[in-house]
Amino acid sequence: MKAISKFLRDERAWVDFILSRTALILASVVVIAAVYHFAVSIQDVNRQKELDLLSMELVSYIDKAGSSPDELNITYDFNKESLPYFQGQQLEAIISSEYVVVNANINGRPIISARTPAFRVYPYSYMALCNDLRSEYGSNGSMVEPVSANHRDIMGYLTSRAREVNFNTSNPVYIQKTFIYFTDNINVEKIGYVLVYQ
Repeated sequence: MKAISKFLRDERAWVDFILSRTALILASVVVIAAVYHFAVSIQDVNRQKELDLLSMELVSYIDKAGSSPDELNITYDFNKESLPYFQGQQLEAIISSEYVVVNANINGRPIISARTPAFRVYPYSYMALCNDLRSEYGSNGSMVEPVSANHRDIMGYLTSRAREVNFNTSNPVYIQKTFIYFTDNINVEKIGYVLVYQ
């Protein structure tokens, strides 16, 4: 009986009990935080995939227009309804002569998807193209007013003029394949350009 009462009065076991419970609580917090972080990471991966699909789709439309042997007009709508991870989020599209970027800002963190089209892109309308060519070369680059320059000069000039343009993803984007005609005062040739504008 003395041994049992001595055991009941021994308070060292309470310290072990409290320490083991504290360790279990801390381990549970770590596991819950890890699971939450994993879920957030999976959500970020899915958002990145959706953004990549959207930028790839836009570039595929640009490349489709660029690969056409004829002039072509395409209207592209950003189908944000098919992006469940971006419902209610603002998306931004930036297009230059060298790249297409679609991005979003989620909880203060940017998510970016960038692609390079296979064809030359001029992120302005046909009228802006004609005005730029007329101001530089004195003609608008149409079949009846070909530019007196070689194609490398024209491409260099247009590339230097093309700045990044922000597009509103709530509105459609117009993609147009057009030709710029140029002459060496003997022959008239043409080069294809893809215009992207709203």
